[in-house]
Amino acid sequence: MKKLNWILALGLTLCAMTATAELREEVISKKVVELPVDLSTAGIRLSNAGYGTTKFVKILIPQLADHTLMNHRNEGESAPCVATFQTFKVEDVVQGNPEVLTAPFTIEVTRLVWPDTFSKKCFMSLRENISANVRGFEFIHERQIELPERSLEDCR
Repeated sequence: MKKLNWILALGLTLCAMTATAELREEVISKKVVELPVDLSTAGIRLSNAGYGTTKFVKILIPQLADHTLMNHRNEGESAPCVATFQTFKVEDVVQGNPEVLTAPFTIEVTRLVWPDTFSKKCFMSLRENISANVRGFEFIHERQIELPERSLEDCR
């Protein structure tokens, strides 16, 4: 009898786990904008604002707010920013030339959809990714917001 109860519990657990379909992603907007990048001490820094205890090289891009849907300003920063994980030294990016240059920024908004047949609900969120290559270093920033729950029938 114990073995039957265990098998039944395992079967119910597996059914519940498979009731949720896989996440679907759809790019709904993608654009490239040319923005000024200030590589002076006013515009680039090594900072942990928004990242806990780990410090990353970040570039502040005030004009980014004119082109994005979400807030890409980390707590404690004076403007929206992007960060690189390819170096931990500001000088690697500045390269002895602290100028203002122009770089192409890719802004991509993706709709994420995942139906949950167990709860009969549809869950959605929007993710906005920013990326730019500055002097050979890839700078990125991401924000995601959850949208209100919807009926399972809306998960198309």
